[in-house]
Amino acid sequence: MRRLLIAVCVLLLAVPVMAQVRSSFLLEAATTAVAGSPTRPSAAFLTLQAYGETTAGSGATVILIEVTNIEAPATATSVDWVQACSISLTLGTTRTSDSCTLAAPWRLIRAKVSSISGTNASVNVRIGG
Repeated sequence: MRRLLIAVCVLLLAVPVMAQVRSSFLLEAATTAVAGSPTRPSAAFLTLQAYGETTAGSGATVILIEVTNIEAPATATSVDWVQACSISLTLGTTRTSDSCTLAAPWRLIRAKVSSISGTNASVNVRIGG
């Protein structure tokens, strides 16, 4: 019985406790080609989810996730930014979404809508980590 109790205790200590994953907007309700504000990531391992829709018909969007280690990067251009991943969505009246993950620490991250089309097309990008 004592060995069973010890084994159970070891298993409980070996299983990591899941921390609550927080998420926040990198872009909210973007309707044009625009870059979001640079954000300092809260963790090295990140998930990014883009989602969007139109009010009628179909559309499309390409969202670039850009990162940099430069403390004060240029924000009007991508000269100081490196593309970490891209997310392409086919938009419709029902919300669509896709995601990417990053497993490396970066000083700053931003989402940039490279292109967007469709009737009243709107996209959001959330970051979790």
